[in-house]
Amino acid sequence: HGTHISGIIKNEFQKRIANSMSSPSVRLMILKYYSPLSTDSENILNTVRAINYATQMNVQIINYSGGGSSQFFKEYQAIEKASKKNILFVAAAGNNNSDTDSSKYYPANYALDNIISVAATDNNGELVSFSNYGRHSIDIAAPGKLIYSTLPHNSHGFMSGTSQATACITGVAAGLMAKNNLLKSQTILANLLASSKFNKSLKNKTK
Repeated sequence: HGTHISGIIKNEFQKRIANSMSSPSVRLMILKYYSPLSTDSENILNTVRAINYATQMNVQIINYSGGGSSQFFKEYQAIEKASKKNILFVAAAGNNNSDTDSSKYYPANYALDNIISVAATDNNGELVSFSNYGRHSIDIAAPGKLIYSTLPHNSHGFMSGTSQATACITGVAAGLMAKNNLLKSQTILANLLASSKFNKSLKNKTK
């Protein structure tokens, strides 16, 4: 999953800066926080440790392709701390086909101005059947169905999810930052919306 996400971020970034005279680069810091052998409480504490470490290392964007229905105050505090250092936090909307205006999904639904929540579309810009949605809670949608990217052991393949859509937005946001002298995180969303396409089918599904 992480290998697939990393490839999407790098690819989207490279597409955005392809014609740039300065040839900026993107560096990825991969932080493993989840283990299927750990308890939920252990995994969420490791999530907090990973976010705090990324903040300590002065990253510019945190891609969070995960989440769940439960709030965790320490997680909120970690993202809030990142916000104070102008770190953008791009978060998956979730794959439950739920309206997150009422059925919350975290960390995407935390009320912090550095979070961009991302739903998933198909190649035609239509919301895919598994994607969460929310007129007031989802900022933007991006391709998340059958996305081709890197996999372990020097291979490639297709995966689907709001995780993939989130990685797409992270890559685009990194490109915008590189081309615009590191825009503030609160300004990135406006730039993303300005460069996106309006789709009538997403009305009342995203902001």
